[in-house]
Amino acid sequence: MNSTDQPQAAEFYVAGGTLRADAPSYVRRQADDDLYDALYRGEFCYVLTSRQMGKSSLMARAAQRLRDDGATAVLLDLTAVGQNVSVEQWYDGLLALVGEQLDLEDELDAFCDETTDLSPVQRWMTAVRRVVLPARDGQVVVFVDEIDVVQSVPFSTGEFFAAIRESYTRRSADEDLERLSFCLIGVATPSDLIEDPLTTPFNIGVRIELTDFGADEVAPRADGLDRGDASAGLVQRALHWTGGHPYLTQRLCRAIAEDASVSSDADVDRLCEGLLLSDRAQEQDDNLQFVRNHMLRRDTDHAALLTMYGQIIRGKAVLPDETNPLVNILRLAGISGIEQGRLRVRNRIYERVFDTRWITENMPGAELRRQRAAFWRGALRSSAIAAVGLLILGAMANRTRCAGPYPTSPRPSV
Repeated sequence: MNSTDQPQAAEFYVAGGTLRADAPSYVRRQADDDLYDALYRGEFCYVLTSRQMGKSSLMARAAQRLRDDGATAVLLDLTAVGQNVSVEQWYDGLLALVGEQLDLEDELDAFCDETTDLSPVQRWMTAVRRVVLPARDGQVVVFVDEIDVVQSVPFSTGEFFAAIRESYTRRSADEDLERLSFCLIGVATPSDLIEDPLTTPFNIGVRIELTDFGADEVAPRADGLDRGDASAGLVQRALHWTGGHPYLTQRLCRAIAEDASVSSDADVDRLCEGLLLSDRAQEQDDNLQFVRNHMLRRDTDHAALLTMYGQIIRGKAVLPDETNPLVNILRLAGISGIEQGRLRVRNRIYERVFDTRWITENMPGAELRRQRAAFWRGALRSSAIAAVGLLILGAMANRTRCAGPYPTSPRPSV
């Protein structure tokens, strides 16, 4: 490999962010076909899982496939709408994004000016039905990314989900609504977003499962290393550590591509140690920080959660019961996966970083215990020093008593 080849090989892998629909390192999974097929049929879909699993890249890929087949795809990122907004500003922001992408800004502005008597959610859904659908033929798919942002806005968004559900239940009376479908994407559980089972759309939608990369799925991407026959083995060694986690796999493979000296399993292990397992890496890597912060968030029963995780890391059977909020926290943190019907630690990197020592150090009261231990260590050290000093003084006093009074010099004779 010459020096001009190296940057091209390194740029092949993208660690973090949304991959372009045509990105050469994109790993196609079963979820790609499941999502596309369901949306093309007009189903409501949702992809709710942990961070850096490739959700946004999956969305971009599905949107491009739908467009290629004549459908209309709109991508709404809720972080672009904002959180410190009023309910009117929030729904107006959604319509503004729709108008910008579909070149319907003037039409939607005019519609909003004519319907000021409608509530914000009514204006939003009515605009989609009366302005967007008539302007486009075929399926219209609205992707809503970063949906967990709704947990941080200063008003209830339950009616937003209720409106989505209502658009599906009205299909029998309004055939045009059969052309409209939604896909919600984010880091949350359905119960995090809406608690009312009568208005939630999640019990009528299709859940899309995003799994880690399998060895067969990643194998074709080994060419990005540009190491000839050694490439496949290096990728497999990367998977040994990452377990196929999308972000971790892309990041480790990119590091291998950037370091031309990596040519063996031992080299990959060394690289992984410095990149993801060292103390410094654990403080700097975004994914490791997210896992740690999600596990230790304030509204969590830390003792119960860490006890459950400790059982998992020791190989005890913990069932993936989605009605258990602790299980949901572990799943959304991304630290656990499902294997043979039970939870397991997701990969060797997490197993090393978030080990039993980490559990002990982060158990409630751990800081107080550390302070008490430090106090007693200091107290014992001070006591030991004082005892040594007393022993020395005692020894000196004892020698003085044994020697008696100092002898006097003899008087000279005359």
